[in-house]
Amino acid sequence: MCNKLTLMVIGLIGLANVGCSIAMALNGQQEPNFDAFEVGSSRKQVEIQLGTPVSSKLLEEGKKEDTYKYEMGNSPNGGRATLNFYIDLATIGLAEPILSLIEVFQGHDEYSYIVYSPDDRVLAISGYRPPPPLTGNESGSRSARTIQEKASHQRSISDSNIIT
Repeated sequence: MCNKLTLMVIGLIGLANVGCSIAMALNGQQEPNFDAFEVGSSRKQVEIQLGTPVSSKLLEEGKKEDTYKYEMGNSPNGGRATLNFYIDLATIGLAEPILSLIEVFQGHDEYSYIVYSPDDRVLAISGYRPPPPLTGNESGSRSARTIQEKASHQRSISDSNIIT
């Protein structure tokens, strides 16, 4: 009797844990859009993206430096949630503790420091800035495309030289 009760409790705990990683992948902090503000922008534009500052410090001539803390790498992600769902199905929920731990450690904190003028306009931005996204015009893409074009050109020349 005691063994059955223990097994039922363990089973209920296991069932309650299934789906946590899915919910965690669907919830998270949206990453700030750093293109939405620049030098000259208003404080309101900055705070829409970065939230309220964690600290402020008065500088000379009425300037103010605000420190913003935000999380990067933990945006809501439907693809990650779907993957967790299928892994849960395939392992009958046994992988859920591991998947939940992975979700707990998603993301990292970053800081940006913004100096405002006395009229609350951005004078300087320092701290974390994400790298620009890669486009098809990058030198690595160009060189790869050039190599592919040369290879296909050589292949067409060698194909035309075949004597039948």
